[in-house]
Amino acid sequence: MRKLTRRSAGIALTALVGLSAAGAAWAAWNLTGSGTAQAKAGSVVNLEVTSAGLADGSLSPGNPTAVKLNVLNKNKFPVKITNIDLTNFTSTKDGCVGVENVSIFNGAALPGDVIVPAATTDSGVVKEIVWDGPLKMIDDPANACQTAGFQFNVHLDAVSAAS
Repeated sequence: MRKLTRRSAGIALTALVGLSAAGAAWAAWNLTGSGTAQAKAGSVVNLEVTSAGLADGSLSPGNPTAVKLNVLNKNKFPVKITNIDLTNFTSTKDGCVGVENVSIFNGAALPGDVIVPAATTDSGVVKEIVWDGPLKMIDDPANACQTAGFQFNVHLDAVSAAS
């Protein structure tokens, strides 16, 4: 049997220490873990029409008129307007009955893909929408409708436009 020299013993000891250090480093870097987590989906915030009016300011006999809406979105995702309905069209002037003197065409085409951007702050984001042709004053309206003010309700349908 061969005798172990000091040099051989030193080399063997160095190799053993090196392998031990490598094993400790491997053990220090390879970790695992487990646990449980919870998540909750947010809720939808309804859109709000902050203002509505006529795009050019007035109705005139026989002419379709554009409606301008400002829509507030407080959701953290963009929304696509899929339908707009105008209802309860009334006049503020005696002798001018709104629904008898102005026609509502809720089927008028929406202006392309109407996307209201996602809110970036708690106060939300407002998008102006100009909808061509949903209102038309009849050809021969009552004289009392001259300079009359009108009021109407707006209902919006929308879906998430998040991609």
